[in-house]
Amino acid sequence: MSAVLLERDYDGIVWFTINRQEKRNAINYEVMDALQETIRLVEKNDKVKVLVITGAGDQAFCSGGDLSEFHHLHTKEEAYQMLSKMGSILYSLLTLSKPTVALLNGSAVGGGCELATACDFRYAKAGVKAGFIQGTLGITTGWGGATMLFEKIPYASALDLLLRAERIPVEKMQEYGWIHSLISGENVKEDCRKLLYPYLSQSVPVLRAYKKAAIKKWETEEFRARFFAEIEQCAVLWESEEHEEAVRIFLNRS
Repeated sequence: MSAVLLERDYDGIVWFTINRQEKRNAINYEVMDALQETIRLVEKNDKVKVLVITGAGDQAFCSGGDLSEFHHLHTKEEAYQMLSKMGSILYSLLTLSKPTVALLNGSAVGGGCELATACDFRYAKAGVKAGFIQGTLGITTGWGGATMLFEKIPYASALDLLLRAERIPVEKMQEYGWIHSLISGENVKEDCRKLLYPYLSQSVPVLRAYKKAAIKKWETEEFRARFFAEIEQCAVLWESEEHEEAVRIFLNRS
């Protein structure tokens, strides 16, 4: 079974669905490669207006990196290879010249929140939870998530979310400014489409022009240096005993 489902609508939406329900839609190398390729296609294709990223089922949007696949990474160098690969993909998502949406059909934790933060808009099904829980594993955000979060919501809110390392109801996350719209209907995809109607009525050149104006501040050397320094810091913590022990406990529990 494919780890990703890809669909393009008649109205210009590309739906990228992480299809690993048995792993709570955790990200592995197959998902990374598919996301990288999809971002490239959306950038090039003049018929595509919006990219929506979501998860299969109704339990999880994305539970971050798949620790059952990454647990063999022990050294800083091994960890950095994986972290910088996904970090580079999220940087290209952040600087994509089309609007992007994270549709939280279920819970989002750890790297799932970093993936969502890279998108322009975050819509969530009412009642689910999200959290930057990396601290509970003895590491920090490793895909550029903190650097992006500090850019996108007020400083104190961003720092609070990172330091808490808790799962928080999306209703509260909306107060923080991280969630933009709550969806209460049963068909989250259809409700997402309704929220996107005004954008879909614009031409691709208009959408691109506004996005290009927005992303200029993230295409600087200074921003890139901060972004990848964060990833390097996570790689240092990855080889710590605290992280090794946390992963061991997590895998035994799973």
